[in-house]
Formats: sequence, C-alpha cells, structure tokens
Amino acid sequence: MPISLTPFFRQYLERAYGALVQTETARRWLSGTFRLDGDDFATGEPIEFVEGRVLQSEEFARLLMIFDGGRVHAQNQLDFGPDMSPPGIYFTSVNRQVIHQGHKNRIGLIRIDEAEQGLFVENLEEPQPNEGNLAPGGETDYLQGLHVDHHYLADDAPHFLGTISFALCAMTAHNLGFASISLIAGGGRGYNAQMIGYRYWPKVGFDAELFDGETAGVPHLVTCRTVQDVIARDAAWWSANGSQRLMEFDLREESTSWQKLLDYLDEKELI
Repeated sequence: MPISLTPFFRQYLERAYGALVQTETARRWLSGTFRLDGDDFATGEPIEFVEGRVLQSEEFARLLMIFDGGRVHAQNQLDFGPDMSPPGIYFTSVNRQVIHQGHKNRIGLIRIDEAEQGLFVENLEEPQPNEGNLAPGGETDYLQGLHVDHHYLADDAPHFLGTISFALCAMTAHNLGFASISLIAGGGRGYNAQMIGYRYWPKVGFDAELFDGETAGVPHLVTCRTVQDVIARDAAWWSANGSQRLMEFDLREESTSWQKLLDYLDEKELI
C-alpha cells in the first residue's frame, strides 16, 4: 500500500515530487531495483520497514537514497560512530556506477528526543525505558529522523543525482512522519578544502546554530543566530568563512527548510 500523503505534501510538495520522479535521472536510478541483504527487489515489491510498516521498493529506495543496481546491508549501530553518527539502524549501499570508488553511502534511521531538538537517543530496535507506556493517542516522547552518515557520488554520476535523490528522500520522510534529517556538512575554514558540504547543504534547506563568537567583529552579522541567518545577509561571507558542523533539515510542515529546497529545485529547473 502506498505511503499516505499529508495535507501539506498535497498542497505544497506534490507538484515538485511528481516532476522529480519523472526526471530521467530518477527513472533510471531511483526506481527501487536493488539487493538488500541478499534478497533482490524489483520496482513495486513490498519491503518490511520498521515497526511492522511495509514500503514499496521505490519508496524504500527514495527514503534511503538507494540507487538502482546497488547492494545494501542493514545493521544496528548501538553507539556513536567515528564521525559522531548517532545510534540507529543504518543502511550501507555500494554501487560502482554512481557511488565514488572506495566509498559506501550510509544513512540511518534514528530516534530523536522530542524535548531536545537534534538529540539522538538509543537504537530503534532496542526497548526504551517507559516504552509501552504510551501517552494518550499512542504517542511516545520520541520522533523518528534520518542521519546521513556518508553520501559520496562518483565524479561522473548523472548531473543533479544528489539533489534529486535528497529531495525525494526528504519528501518521502515527511510523509512517513519523520521529524528531521541530519548530517555533518563538511569542509570550510579549518577543514578539508575538498569538501563543500558546508556551502551546499544550506542551499537545499539545512541549517544549524552558529558557534559562540563566530561572527564577532562582523557588525552586519552580529545579530545572526543561525547559518541561514548569515546566508540571508551575506552569502559570500559564509562561503569564505563558514565551516563544518552538524546541520539539520526540518521536515515539519511549518519549517522554512521546504521553501529553501523548493527555491533551489526551481532555480536549477528541476521542477
């Protein structure tokens, strides 16, 4: 059974989603044909997700940015990883055609403490203290999120494959009720000069708080509190002086992340 669509998706995202899935790139690389832990899946086949939920293979692929022809392995991570990836269920994929040689893409399903934006807790499969004692309406204190631990495309990957796959991931995650997508946006001042994530990810809606004193001595940025605040006032300053950090895309319907993403997709003539 297809994923239920939220009213927000129907009003604001459905047109963009429809345009993206019809691109040649999405039809070729995000149709849901891959191998998961030894089992081959074709477009439209059901896959058991978590908590008894079943997704069609193309929904699963779009949520986890799994490209056609890839091999995928699912594994629990019980503690924080080397790059501070939070505990969760991680899906690691290899694909010689579009993933950079020597790299594996890795994205995880995580739990987020609703009271602490961006705080990651426990493993989705492990019983929680007080789990089973549901609040009225069956809601717990935890929200689901995604963490992109590694996403590295080949130099000759199809143009905009990364942007299209992320946009479809975000829209699918929204319809599934996920709260946010997090990642380390790499590069920038003091970090690997080959990495440009600190500049790219804010363009598609990611944001983060500034470090203490980060804009000290820059009068026109002194009242800024977030990366997006800085970019709105002086994008060139951020490009020259910004740096690596944990960033989040807020999937909730009131989030400003969506307008940033839609504006970028429109600017690149993808929708």
